[in-house]
Amino acid sequence: MTPPSDSLPRLYGNWRAERGWGIGSLSTGSTVVLFLAVLVPLLAFSTVPRAAIPLTGTAVVVVAAVVVRVGGVTLADVLTRVLRFRRARAAGWTDWAGGILTTHPRGVDLPGVLAPVVPVDADDGRGGRQCWLWDRRTGRLSAVLRVSPVGLDLADNDQMDRWVAGWAALLADLGYQRLVTHLSVTVDTAPTGGTTTRDHVTASLDPEAPALARRVLEELIAANPEATAEIDARVTVTMDPQHASPRPGDLVEATITAGRGLPGIEQALAAAGVAVLGRAGTAWLAGRLRAAFDPSTRRDLTTDRVLLEEWSDAGPVAATETWDDYRHDSGVSVTWGMREAPRQSVSPHILTPLLAPGPFPRRVTLLYEPYDAEHAAAKVEAEITSGQIRRAWAERTRRDETQRDRDDRNRALQSAREEAEGAGVGRFSLYVTTTVLDPADLPAAVGDVETRAGQAKLRLRRLRGSQASGFAVALGVGLDPVDLTRRRGGR
Repeated sequence: MTPPSDSLPRLYGNWRAERGWGIGSLSTGSTVVLFLAVLVPLLAFSTVPRAAIPLTGTAVVVVAAVVVRVGGVTLADVLTRVLRFRRARAAGWTDWAGGILTTHPRGVDLPGVLAPVVPVDADDGRGGRQCWLWDRRTGRLSAVLRVSPVGLDLADNDQMDRWVAGWAALLADLGYQRLVTHLSVTVDTAPTGGTTTRDHVTASLDPEAPALARRVLEELIAANPEATAEIDARVTVTMDPQHASPRPGDLVEATITAGRGLPGIEQALAAAGVAVLGRAGTAWLAGRLRAAFDPSTRRDLTTDRVLLEEWSDAGPVAATETWDDYRHDSGVSVTWGMREAPRQSVSPHILTPLLAPGPFPRRVTLLYEPYDAEHAAAKVEAEITSGQIRRAWAERTRRDETQRDRDDRNRALQSAREEAEGAGVGRFSLYVTTTVLDPADLPAAVGDVETRAGQAKLRLRRLRGSQASGFAVALGVGLDPVDLTRRRGGR
């Protein structure tokens, strides 16, 4: 018997990458470079014959660097990443030592691209205190909201649709908030071996409880110690006060201006099925960062029994970046970036395999950068025009259009229709970090993440040569990977 259509779960999709008008799988910039590499030698043969042969050789190298792909990226990208990593290693940028046995007082800077980020303790406007993460390089402020998702296990299809619609409304509204540069959602999971549950039950148990009830609870805890896990979810909102009108004159005015937009985001999160537990303070954030860099201290730092009052204690004592991983204090981590979103429509539970706790600590960060509402229409129209250019090029060269090109053009048209109806337009990416205490467990942890990513219909790419930067972005502290690529050396 076929169930009624209204009882079937709704599917979601229509994700597509920005393609521009590049030929085939090439981007717009790569296509321009390809045309110049072919055109310049042809012009040289008729104008400067002596330079034609050297230019032809150079053109062959350029074409190979743009066309040849290694691991899904161009050869030029691979060579650039290798050169940048070797330059960073030669300059000593891949190693960090912040121990106490130094000839100068220990600073408050975190390692690598996290160095500009410092905490700013401010009034939250509700009689309490909150921490703003201030990026001294860009001037941006990030607020971390401690959240607890309701979950989909006991929700019906109608309720799930309302939550998804509420999340879509939040993302669409970000396009009208000039101060918001991006928003990230971080889900941090780690096995606890039953210790957290045991501590919670022990602290909550009534001393006068019946002996039978106490024995039953003790047997339940002892019978299933590995089924428990620690799950921490947070939403980070990053704002640029310089986009405000009028511009704030100092840091105090900047925090006040940025704080005005948080209540609306908190209410929108509630409509998306997310309970906001509060705004993170400095001690809470320092503890989470310290647990990420030194996972052996996670049990103490994440139970709020030990609060770090000094921001300098949030970073590692020592850290070393290699080509394939990132070694920091008691842990070794590997970070991936999303290479491709699911091609097909998916159910609301699609990310469950990746977000569910496993045998190793794992951190998943989804980063969303909204486009301004006034520029969103031009963005989707440009994508439609680019698809038409690619189609015209295929007809001109008498090449059959692929099914993927047809589907991509249809998705671009659908995005334009949805944007005209009020949907938001933005760019999103996803980063996954897994951490082990014993380097011998690293292959198993890597295999676990890649298997879960496949179950979630995601294609990930290991961030070789950028492990430290990827680890920092996946922490969910307001770093923008697009901005990081513009920094000196691309690191």
